[in-house]
Amino acid sequence: MLAALVVPCSAQAQSTMMMSSSMYGAGPRGYDWQIGTWSCTNSMPSKMGGPSAQRLVVTRGSVGGTLFYRVTAMNFDVSSYGVYMPKTKTWLSPFIVGDGSYGSEWTTQAGRKIIWTGSVVYSGTGKTMQIRDTYIMSSSTKYSDLGEAQMGGAWKAQYNITCMKL
Repeated sequence: MLAALVVPCSAQAQSTMMMSSSMYGAGPRGYDWQIGTWSCTNSMPSKMGGPSAQRLVVTRGSVGGTLFYRVTAMNFDVSSYGVYMPKTKTWLSPFIVGDGSYGSEWTTQAGRKIIWTGSVVYSGTGKTMQIRDTYIMSSSTKYSDLGEAQMGGAWKAQYNITCMKL
């Protein structure tokens, strides 16, 4: 689950240059390449993952090096933060969905493939589910996100989103 806002000049310059695969997700500036506005398509529209067309805006948060994410679409709204914890070298992303569902994911990985794991609490049922998102970075202007939930002991795809930077 992702969300978004807008861009400082230095981050814009960084996002336009080619990044080595080890830079994605590495350290406190590991997600600066995401700052900006993205057009996203979801090949598996769902309640959890949203409709087939989405807009993602990523901005610098007002505290430290945090990032603020906002995903919007018709009848869909998700907000989250990206927070780097230097002591553990962990990225944490708490999120809330417009329907009241909420959760958090985290990762310590860096590179072109990064797996985030966590949980979500659904507002309608109060049920908690384990979730994971697998990010594949094609470039600093294109990436995909396969979102899965654990059901009956198996991981089941819930959405498959590809985002292109505008």
